[in-house]
Amino acid sequence: MSEPSGLNSIKIGIDFGTTYSGIAWAHTSTPGEINIIDKWVAKRNRTSAKVPSEIAYTSSGVKWGFGIPSEEPRLAWFKLLLDPTKYPHASTANSPLARTRQLIPPGKKPVDIVADYLSELYKHTIDHLEKSLRKDVVEASALDFILTVPAVWSDAAKDLTLQAAKSAGFGRKKSICLISEPEAAAVCCLKEIKPNNLSVGDTFVVADCGGGTVDVISYTITKKSPKLEVVECVAGTGAVCGSTVLNKRFEELVRDRIGDKFDEMKHEARLFMVKEFNDSLKRNFTDSEDEDSFICPILGAPDDSKAGIEDGVFVIYREEMRKIFDPVVQEIVQLVQQQVKEVEKTKGNPSLEEMWIPPPGFSSRQTRRVKALVLVGGFGESEYLRSQLQNQIRTKDGRKLSILQPPNTWTAVVRGAVMRGLEGGMVRIRKAPNSYGNSHSEPFIHGFHPDEDGYIDPYIGMHMCAGRMQWYVRKGDDVDENRPLKQTFFISLDEIGEMVPVSLLANGSPNPPNTSESASIRTTCTIWVDTSVIPREKFTRRIGIIGQPYFMLEFDLLVKFQSASILYEFEVGGKVYRDVKVHYHS
Repeated sequence: MSEPSGLNSIKIGIDFGTTYSGIAWAHTSTPGEINIIDKWVAKRNRTSAKVPSEIAYTSSGVKWGFGIPSEEPRLAWFKLLLDPTKYPHASTANSPLARTRQLIPPGKKPVDIVADYLSELYKHTIDHLEKSLRKDVVEASALDFILTVPAVWSDAAKDLTLQAAKSAGFGRKKSICLISEPEAAAVCCLKEIKPNNLSVGDTFVVADCGGGTVDVISYTITKKSPKLEVVECVAGTGAVCGSTVLNKRFEELVRDRIGDKFDEMKHEARLFMVKEFNDSLKRNFTDSEDEDSFICPILGAPDDSKAGIEDGVFVIYREEMRKIFDPVVQEIVQLVQQQVKEVEKTKGNPSLEEMWIPPPGFSSRQTRRVKALVLVGGFGESEYLRSQLQNQIRTKDGRKLSILQPPNTWTAVVRGAVMRGLEGGMVRIRKAPNSYGNSHSEPFIHGFHPDEDGYIDPYIGMHMCAGRMQWYVRKGDDVDENRPLKQTFFISLDEIGEMVPVSLLANGSPNPPNTSESASIRTTCTIWVDTSVIPREKFTRRIGIIGQPYFMLEFDLLVKFQSASILYEFEVGGKVYRDVKVHYHS
């Protein structure tokens, strides 16, 4: 292999999942070759497209993934601890998350656990690349990491993920960016499905059904060549209804049948039984007529006809399998159906979709009609889930949706992340996930403004009213990734060079209140603007009401919404500065 030029880079996708994580990569010299890492640290030569998102702190050091000894207590589902308010039902008494909370070592926070796990992923990634490409090639290539996160996460949770990744090594003299999981899946699917299935103007829903969580989001195609572009239709949704919930329901079935004997089984025997259900039974269940019963090994248990145990196997009947699946499947059906319903209330926006020429008979102002459901993720491979979605999901006019599944749906997200790194962004227009703005002061009007909000400005001596809201964008508004929102600020400084704080406030309604004192308004983050980088002539020197000198500065705060993050910059006199520090509030 020839030495890479300075322009060559390696694009590396990291799919950090609730239950399993995956890594894929491609070198820009061979962009058509996306490689999946499938060799992992284990006692045996383990091959798998993903590795368990589990970590153990043992007397001999950190163990992770397939390398955790079976007898060691392990932390699982710790990803959800980064945004715990999103998953209140994941912390039930017997859930993996509840056990994980008990196992967190003293002094460590959830972000530290994530960083420790990602650190092992990072070291394994570099080791794999050096063996595949040679160490000198890796060292000479720029490494660009694309890390996936749930679309429905809070801004604070996404920032914590980024912090953990940087602490783990992913940001060390390398670039790292975030992309939402369903968007990465959509990138992969639209590249790999038959090109005639979807056309410009078509709208589709993506359901990323993973082990722990399910994310649902929708897009309309606005361009297919020379580069694929889509616009987001409505805000995405999600829930903890992934396939791991089926494992818990399976355990409940066994416990109902054999009672305390299940808890008295050896730990390894219980793990083996659940693993057999996870790896074989639930993956292959289709509810077909020839599936009257299923068997699962139950090591060490005596025969018990009432409990359905015979010759060391536990018998599960078809009706019982449906009872395991149906509550979880129905939650996914409801998520998808609600997304379809919301999409079909919307219309295209000609001012934002003017870059594409509508096909014959298509109006950019007509109500959107969902054409297809793109099903990805490990649970997305389930034939039973696919059939239930096919049978139950209906559009406004009663149509069934085409259900598209790309090859190897389990790795669609991580492959899509690599494609995003190679080709750039696909989503031009997004939906604002919240209303965003800031609190400001305005001239006080007697009889209109509350007296308690009035104050005298110490610089100009004017009677002002504090706590008024100015909203940059409202929830559900269209935002162009290439056109930042702009808000003008006038600030008074005692000294040039101060760090100026700007609080970004958020509200979950498209009709937010006009006062910052409302309990429904929360502080998303504090943006610290570094005025020391601004030329001195941009400041206006003034004298205050009591004779004190001060400096006035006018600047524009630029807020740019990207796939899974918000970029903040500021502009003074036409020059854009990136000298901001952002502190997120959980």
